[in-house]
Amino acid sequence: MKIAFLINNLSNSGGTQRMLCVLSNLLIDQFDITIFVHKAGASFYQLDTRVNIIDLSSEKSGIFSKNIKIYKILKEKRIDFYINLDSNSILFNGFFLPRKTKLILWEHFSLETNYNKLIFKLSRFYAVLKCFKIIVLSQSELVAWKKYNKLCIDKLSLIYNPLTVSPLLAPPSLLKKKFLAIGNDITVKGFDILLDAWELQKNKEWSLQIVGLSKSDIDMLNRIIFEKKLSNIQLFGRISNIEKFYQNATVFLLPSRKEATPLVLIESQAYGLPAIVFDHLPGVLELLNDSGIIVDYKQKSTGFAAAMDKISNDFEYLKSLSSAAIMNSHRFNTESFKKSWVEIFND
Repeated sequence: MKIAFLINNLSNSGGTQRMLCVLSNLLIDQFDITIFVHKAGASFYQLDTRVNIIDLSSEKSGIFSKNIKIYKILKEKRIDFYINLDSNSILFNGFFLPRKTKLILWEHFSLETNYNKLIFKLSRFYAVLKCFKIIVLSQSELVAWKKYNKLCIDKLSLIYNPLTVSPLLAPPSLLKKKFLAIGNDITVKGFDILLDAWELQKNKEWSLQIVGLSKSDIDMLNRIIFEKKLSNIQLFGRISNIEKFYQNATVFLLPSRKEATPLVLIESQAYGLPAIVFDHLPGVLELLNDSGIIVDYKQKSTGFAAAMDKISNDFEYLKSLSSAAIMNSHRFNTESFKKSWVEIFND
């Protein structure tokens, strides 16, 4: 059986890229895997050398030309399943498909906060009409898609993202007094809110690490840190070995304005890191199981600061949340992830 994926690029350090590499590596022993990319560049995450990468960046930029190119490759390679990771792009990257090829949407973005331009709405609607299956990452997204279009109901499947980090080999670093946040977009991830909260929080013995930033975002946050005269903060760029940050942290912070189903939250739980999150993100809340503090989004930085003070000043509370996080992480494993996908292909 032959499977093809499409993604903008593999060189970014995002959760979507990581999940695509994980799934490809899990399936490569059983299936012939091809990945279409629009931007050339080495994969940021480890990818089996048997996976075939097809670079579309040299093709003409027109929508029609790209669609024809993808169609021809799918037909020539006799691809059984074509998996697109964003329903907004089907008009641009899958309008024409060979009769043999079944379309699967692996939706990595929240439907509620997705782009609402007319062209994207049309693409999403067309994708629903054309696709064989729609794979979503959370129960809340499953409900949202059912409400969005009745045609989705029989096509939907829920497959949670799995843990992609090493199993916890040592107790979490509860005594290190270190908060950790991960992301690559200041506004979406709410890092400006986080720095406002850091200014308000009272426990100055704790430190904060923010990981995954671009150089421009690091410069921007450094300016905020300087203006607010903040201390005990370290900023880091893109990191492939994120495990070392989980291992040396105590609490995971997710002050996001928008999130679908953050992989970093699942991973941090495996390392016994309790989470502090906002209450307006159902996909995030679904991943917790009494393993974090939920803050009223209307309170923004004041609520987040209060939660940091609460968890940093009560060791027994911190310890109980940490134990709950480890137990909760057992729900997400690569074996069930792979099995669910193989069942989709054999349906």
